[in-house]
Amino acid sequence: MASCENQRQLSAYHDGELPADEAADLERHVARCEACAAELRKLRAMSHLLSSAIQRQVPAEAMDRWRRSVRPGRDRAILRITEMLSAAAAAILLVCLSVLWQQWNSAAGPARQQSAWENVAVRTVSGPVRTLAGQLTGGLDTPPDVQLANAILANSSSSGTKGAKP
Repeated sequence: MASCENQRQLSAYHDGELPADEAADLERHVARCEACAAELRKLRAMSHLLSSAIQRQVPAEAMDRWRRSVRPGRDRAILRITEMLSAAAAAILLVCLSVLWQQWNSAAGPARQQSAWENVAVRTVSGPVRTLAGQLTGGLDTPPDVQLANAILANSSSSGTKGAKP
């Protein structure tokens, strides 16, 4: 079949799907183009052959038996696929929740909020508690949160290491 840009429209023309003005243009083209005329003759011959074929009717009882035999199998297959996909989705959800729970509880998870005494006092290696400004703490003018920090640090150092002095 020779290449012609109008051959794409021949099937639509044969089926009566082209607007009237495009159909008239294509009819004029087919009168001049032998490749399109031959293709249109093939389409018409095939259409005639199909329309003249004997059409056998399947008895209604046979169709009903066929429908009853196909539907339950298809429905069971769809149900099995749905169950498997639901189980997979539940497993994925559990894995994701487990990972999020572990991240939340681990040190690599969200940063925990610092206590008030952690913001005020920092313990040095030698043991004294210093404020963030670097001043030694102690005395009557020591703020209550620094006193609390001293008490916590003294308690943790005495219970954490046996025999070591704070």
